[in-house]
Amino acid sequence: MRPISAERETLRAGPAGTSLRAVRVSVVACFVLVALQACVSGPPVLSPPPTQIDALDGYGSLSLRRESGSVKTRFSFRFILPDTGRIEALDLFGRTLAVLIFKEGDSWLALPSRHAYWTGPEEELMEKFLGFGLKAGELARLLCGRWTGPGAPDGTGGWKLERDVRGYVLSGERDGFRFEVGEFFGGASVPRSVAFSRAGRSGRVRVLKIQFNRPPRGDLFGPSALKGLEPKTWPEIEALLQDED
Repeated sequence: MRPISAERETLRAGPAGTSLRAVRVSVVACFVLVALQACVSGPPVLSPPPTQIDALDGYGSLSLRRESGSVKTRFSFRFILPDTGRIEALDLFGRTLAVLIFKEGDSWLALPSRHAYWTGPEEELMEKFLGFGLKAGELARLLCGRWTGPGAPDGTGGWKLERDVRGYVLSGERDGFRFEVGEFFGGASVPRSVAFSRAGRSGRVRVLKIQFNRPPRGDLFGPSALKGLEPKTWPEIEALLQDED
């Protein structure tokens, strides 16, 4: 019979010298990866859209392709129509990488981990960050599929919208920017996936969860969101973003 100490040593060393600690780490890593995959690829969630949409919030994923390379990220969003919004870019573990705030035509890009922010017109931030000069209200309507109502650009603003027989918006185009809805949530005009392109840049947004007209939670759009952060020029912000990569 082998000594008990030898048995324990075998467990510690294992085949090819693999330690018991390494096995435990591998098992934990597998559970984490499975859990994250379930969070990302789980079935999309839609709360029934009301007759009038005043606010929307949820989660999604973004893939962006441009000449300098491709970017993929998850994000959360909160919009109050017609012109207020907040987007948070998230890493794989749900931690905030960047916060974009839009309010009445102005915008702020905050990097909480770097204690820095930049401010400027909303279309300029969209152009710099995504490569498309959209307004917050236009992005909100693209996500919820509702292009009518107070403040909506339907029939104005230069948008050319294509609808199907149900009245659902299938695509839109303005100033070289084009979007096409790839899939809708069942029984609703709310897009599940939207492809977009403009001048060598393209991408896709997938909506994983979206809810409507929920009451506000705290001050998401005011000065308190920038508390403790220092203003930076755009070149300084770009340097910090590259350093994050």
